[in-house]
Amino acid sequence: MSILPLETIRIEAVLPLAAAFDDVRPILLWFGLATLAFGVFLMFLHKRIYDQIEQQGEDERTLLFEHRKFRRRTMLSSLIATMGVIMASLNWAIEPMVFTALVFMILIVIIAILGLALLDMLSISLRGLAESDDQARQALVDAYLKQREKKAQQELANEEADKTEP
Repeated sequence: MSILPLETIRIEAVLPLAAAFDDVRPILLWFGLATLAFGVFLMFLHKRIYDQIEQQGEDERTLLFEHRKFRRRTMLSSLIATMGVIMASLNWAIEPMVFTALVFMILIVIIAILGLALLDMLSISLRGLAESDDQARQALVDAYLKQREKKAQQELANEEADKTEP
């Protein structure tokens, strides 16, 4: 089974399909520009947050973690901005093959965004598990000791009640 060369596909057969997307193109243009603006906004937001953390004078380990988090999040922001550019460029894609290629590029960028966001979430979760919270740990120990003391008092009361009964 052979694939037909591109020259054998008649452009007249594809024009009705391309015309179906004419109504969507302006929407994709504006949505793409909004996505581009959102990606750029996220870059500035992450830079501002990183600068605040850097000025707080945290320890070296925390600064290294925050620097890596900043890099991951700016990569995600740039991918979001890239997706906006690709979506906006769909407005000028006349050829169906170019339109399809751009849609597939958008899908690949979305998969990359989801993958990096998942890795970022995993990294932050693992960091939260690795950090010790001494106050919460002490509260758990105190609650356990109170429960244990209460149970010991109940057992003592039960033993005394058993001794008094003939």
